[in-house]
Amino acid sequence: MRIARVDIDGLPTWGVVTNGGAVELIDGPLRAWAPALTADFGSKIPLTGRRVDAEAVTFLMPVEPGAKVVAAGATYAKHVVGLGLKMPEKPAAFLKPYESLIDPYGEIVYPPLTSQLDYEVELVVVLGSPVRAGDPGTPGILGYCVGNDVSARDLQFGGSVTGMDIFSAKGLDDTSAIGPWIVTRDEIGDDHPDLELTLTVDGEVRQQDRTSALVWGPGELVEYVAQRSRLAPGDVLFTGTPSGVAHEDGRYLERGQVVEATVEKLGTLRNTVR
Repeated sequence: MRIARVDIDGLPTWGVVTNGGAVELIDGPLRAWAPALTADFGSKIPLTGRRVDAEAVTFLMPVEPGAKVVAAGATYAKHVVGLGLKMPEKPAAFLKPYESLIDPYGEIVYPPLTSQLDYEVELVVVLGSPVRAGDPGTPGILGYCVGNDVSARDLQFGGSVTGMDIFSAKGLDDTSAIGPWIVTRDEIGDDHPDLELTLTVDGEVRQQDRTSALVWGPGELVEYVAQRSRLAPGDVLFTGTPSGVAHEDGRYLERGQVVEATVEKLGTLRNTVR
């Protein structure tokens, strides 16, 4: 099942994207219906009965205002080596401001603070039910979507009291795309997903790997975060990026370039750098 957040008459609305190219609108916010769906993907979603043409609507980021946005880092071994860092023994994560996110086909705004804007295709976990410390297994995962965790590398490695300035690197307004919709977990499976990730810049492949190369799977990353900060329906978790980022060879993003981030079975983000 593909669940999207779309613009209907100027209002963000959730809907189910059908194979026939329609969007069947859902009644209410994600937190109202996602817990029941996450517990049983055979349960009914409260549809309004209204259908719209998918080509006639604007697809929005599948994240509501107020959601917690968490990102894990250093989760692919080759990427860590490419950055000149040592692979950690346990996961690490940080918070991203909601304001750093953009819609799946929106524009990446080139921040004036940086001259080294980088790209990072990622598998993103979307939570559908509350997850707290001590919950077993891979709880609470509603589904997955695609993310591009755009980073300012000169700010990240520019020196700070903590060694890396993650806030400046990862928190810049209107940079990181997410979407285009949520593909529910029953379509992907409960185990560690094995999906191909690809990122292109102006059609040239820059990143290509599989999510099976994640050192820690989505369930482990969710558990790591929940042990420190409880998660709620609608919260999202970027799971990290593979090798091939611009910081490895110096080919940073430039204004006017088109970035496409794809995860197998989940869809493609297409964003122009403005």
